[in-house]
Parts: sequence; structure tokens; C-alpha cells
Amino acid sequence: MKPTAPILLLCAALATGLLPDQPAGAQQPGATAAVAKTSPDMLAAAQVLQHLGAARVITEGQGARVLTIFFDPNCPYCRQLYGDLRPFVGKNDLQLRWVPVAILAPSSPGKAAAILQSADPLQAFREMEDHGLDPNRPAPAQLSAGQISAKTRQTLKTNDAVLKRAGVYYSVPLAVFRNREGQPQLLLGAPRGEKALAELLQTVGP
Repeated sequence: MKPTAPILLLCAALATGLLPDQPAGAQQPGATAAVAKTSPDMLAAAQVLQHLGAARVITEGQGARVLTIFFDPNCPYCRQLYGDLRPFVGKNDLQLRWVPVAILAPSSPGKAAAILQSADPLQAFREMEDHGLDPNRPAPAQLSAGQISAKTRQTLKTNDAVLKRAGVYYSVPLAVFRNREGQPQLLLGAPRGEKALAELLQTVGP
């Protein structure tokens, strides 16, 4: 899915704090790759972090430094961020927490539900994303509407409600974390290149 606004205008809006309300969408990596620095950005990040306890997450790696990422199984930019993060999983005390939502396409609920209802959600998540990166990998399962349990529907509704706490930044991929000083931060899209991503990850605190 294409970004919801031209890259340069969106970056300028973020810089000036004049970003208007937008519908949910997938954010192109780098389109809004800016760690929250202004008060509105930090407030949005704090709102999401405050309510994360209600969301269901899929955890990768172990560590005190936590980066939480909202994703939709149909989001190509989420998948690219997933791929870019592979070298960092479980290293340098970094833990990734993935929060599935279903906001981009009619097939999103079935794909997200297949992950959540799997006996091993982490494995199902990886299979979904790996297949998206390489279609030659086995296609993961996805559920029909009738196969989605009431519990899973409620989980996706709750996860989406937490993401909506981001306000005007309601989009995917959205990452939230606290930096090493304990300040709430958010990231829309993804840094371009391994170096930029590594530098960003170094700022993630416990």
C-alpha cells in the first residue's frame, strides 16, 4: 500500500508539527523515519506505551531494551523493517515485540488471526514475513472469516485501539520505545540502511 502523503511534505509536516489527521496506511521506510523529539510526538508515544499492557504481542529475543512494533501482515514496509531487523534480533540486550493489527486490506484479519491462533505465534509470524520477502518459501496459512475466533477478533480490536492512541501517527509500521534517558519515542516507517537502523537501535533503552 502506498504512503498516504508525499514523502517530502510528510517529513516537513512532522518537522513543523502540522501533520493533519490521516487514515490508517502503510508507511514507506524512510518516509517519516524520525525519532520523536517534539512534545506532540513524545505525547503520542507515551499514550501508546501507557496502554501497551492491553495489547497482545509476539516477542523476539530477550533483553531489557525493548522496541515494540505495530505491523499488518499485508504491509510491505513492515515486512522490510522485519527483514532489516534480522541481524539485530536477540543481540545487545535488545528485545523486539511485534503487535499484529489488521487495518490495511480485507485479507489482513485472516492473516493476523492465523498468526495469533497458531500453536507457535512466533514461528507463524516469521513464516508469514519470510514468505513475503521470498515467495519461494512455503506460503503460510491464513484463516477465513468463519475460522477467526471471537477471542482473536477482540485481540485485534484491542491492538488496533492501542495503535490509535498514536493519534495522527496511526499507521504501520509504527515503533514505540523509551530511550536510554527514559523518554517516550516513536518511529514511523524505518531508517534507510543498516547504519541508520543500528544508530536508531542504540538509542533504545529499557
